[in-house]
Amino acid sequence: MTFWRPDRELGRNRQLAQYETLNVTQADGLMWINFNRPHVVNAFNLAQWRELQAALDEAAGNDEIRVVAIRGEGGNFSAGYDLTAALGGDLAEPLPNAFRDYVDIGNAASWAVWNLKKPVISAIQGYCLGGAFELAMACDFAYADTSAELGEPEILLSDAPPFLISPWVMGMRQAKHILLTGELISAETALQYGILNRVSAPDALEADVTRLAKRLTGFAPETWHQNKSAINRSYEIMGFQSCVEMGKEAFVTANVTPNELKTEFLERFNRDGFSAAIKWVQTRYAV
Repeated sequence: MTFWRPDRELGRNRQLAQYETLNVTQADGLMWINFNRPHVVNAFNLAQWRELQAALDEAAGNDEIRVVAIRGEGGNFSAGYDLTAALGGDLAEPLPNAFRDYVDIGNAASWAVWNLKKPVISAIQGYCLGGAFELAMACDFAYADTSAELGEPEILLSDAPPFLISPWVMGMRQAKHILLTGELISAETALQYGILNRVSAPDALEADVTRLAKRLTGFAPETWHQNKSAINRSYEIMGFQSCVEMGKEAFVTANVTPNELKTEFLERFNRDGFSAAIKWVQTRYAV
């Protein structure tokens, strides 16, 4: 549940809303959305996806907010979907509609970023994985510091990305590296791949994002969003929306199609817990 505070002190850094999974503040036209589940590396449960969309909706309707920046508490952006919560709850049974409904909620938040008529910046530290990696790429600008590690490690679990944006952000070779090997890449490599706009020193990321936001607030909001919409619409005409929808169905198929690796992973997950099951998976790819 969200409790809104009245805006009394314009221009000062203040908390706009209280959430269970987010910290949201505003200063000088910049809204910071901070993922606040550091005990699970800010991994997304359904509540966090829903609250992210609620915060974006608030930004859309508040004329004082000119730019949105997204980051994570505790030194990490996000580990992506919270598989421990999902496999132990909503996705305990491999039913196609359950997986489809589950990722529709996360995809809706990524589409909210894509469609927001205001600039959205991802500010990445530490892990930025899976669904969070896809969310960061949906932002208009992506900044990271040198601690960032990015990628789609769920591929190692015979999984697939439900918001298939990677082939639209980077080249074919780079997309195949990330989506077919499951390897994580550094911030420097992500910059070379075209995923990031800038790599900052660890103590300079917030200042660099704030500097970009200050520049963006100089534009007339009535017309800036027209350019964003025109760029996004160009990709949509080329098939971006259909690609994402196809990727979602590939995700569903990957999760309901049994194979030896997934079967044993789930057995170990139920018997030994998530950490032990992940360690077993990693042994399969040791070189």
